[in-house]
Amino acid sequence: TTVLKYLKTLMELGIVKKETPLTEKAGRKTIYLLADNFFRFWYKFVPNNANAIDSGRIARIYSQTVKRYFSDYMGLVFEKMCQDYLLYYAKNLPIELVDIGQWWGTDAQKKKQVQIDIVATGITPDAYIIGSCKYCNEKIGLDELELLRDYARVFGKGTKYYFYIFSKGGFTEGLLQAAQRGEVTLVTLADLYN
Repeated sequence: TTVLKYLKTLMELGIVKKETPLTEKAGRKTIYLLADNFFRFWYKFVPNNANAIDSGRIARIYSQTVKRYFSDYMGLVFEKMCQDYLLYYAKNLPIELVDIGQWWGTDAQKKKQVQIDIVATGITPDAYIIGSCKYCNEKIGLDELELLRDYARVFGKGTKYYFYIFSKGGFTEGLLQAAQRGEVTLVTLADLYN
């Protein structure tokens, strides 16, 4: 009860947000995240590098202390960018979006946790967009599409899934061919801004 008071205040200030997997009721699966990207950046990089910043040496160690881990920091930011793209800017979506968010749960067959970056619900309750967001320089391959298909099985709601993969680094030839066959929609970082 002591922590809830502070969490409530942080949520009112917009620093922390409460998330529940999309399509689930609030309960055991609820998590709290830093909602403000400034605070996320600060706590990821500044405390560990405070002495270097104070002494003016941060420029000399930047590539090893910040740039090296920047993709980790950008992961959640990129997911939000991709969700916003689908919700506000994407044209000709296969479903009319009602809600969008993340989903996580347990794969009972493999006995492991599964986290889906994007789950979007539509007007009809049997169709979903299932998406993956990769903020890395490497090209994303067919294994990511197979992973999304497996995650959709674990998600288990609906009968029709439309797969989307967002990537900063692009896609392999095999995945591009799967997109041409209509198995997946591929979105690059540049596509987000066109």
